[in-house]
Amino acid sequence: MIAALGLVSTMAGCSTMSSDLPDDPVARIKAVKSASQSAEQLVAGFVPKKEVKSLHQTRTGSLLACSSGKQWSGNTTLSLVSGQDDSRLVDEISRRAEDSGFDVEQDKTRSGTPRVTLTADSGVSLLVGVWNDGTVVNIDSFSMCFSLPDGFLPEPSY
Repeated sequence: MIAALGLVSTMAGCSTMSSDLPDDPVARIKAVKSASQSAEQLVAGFVPKKEVKSLHQTRTGSLLACSSGKQWSGNTTLSLVSGQDDSRLVDEISRRAEDSGFDVEQDKTRSGTPRVTLTADSGVSLLVGVWNDGTVVNIDSFSMCFSLPDGFLPEPSY
């Protein structure tokens, strides 16, 4: 998981558009958080509704270091009605994400479980996998990298 976070952090660091963000550091963090959470919700919608028992989006996330400053990271999980074929579900999410304009890269975890990395034009990256014998879809999000003013001390979570 740590390697995956590093991979996505590096990828999200490649696409920065900080100049489009508000100057105020708290407003800047809120803007990238909003973009990331919106992307999480969009991707959660790629899972067929009949297969979803519940959805939980974390209310707060963390700021992580990235190549040009910080990025906001959050999470959404979907509990599924019953165990799903993880390859089929990752393929479905990938197809729908590609149709929606995401760059899509499928791979497998060390244990062979399929997962997909999605990158939006906005710089938001998402790492999506199916866990627990096909009963949970996990969506980790990472905003674009953005800078914060020198001396600004961010809160532990936003």
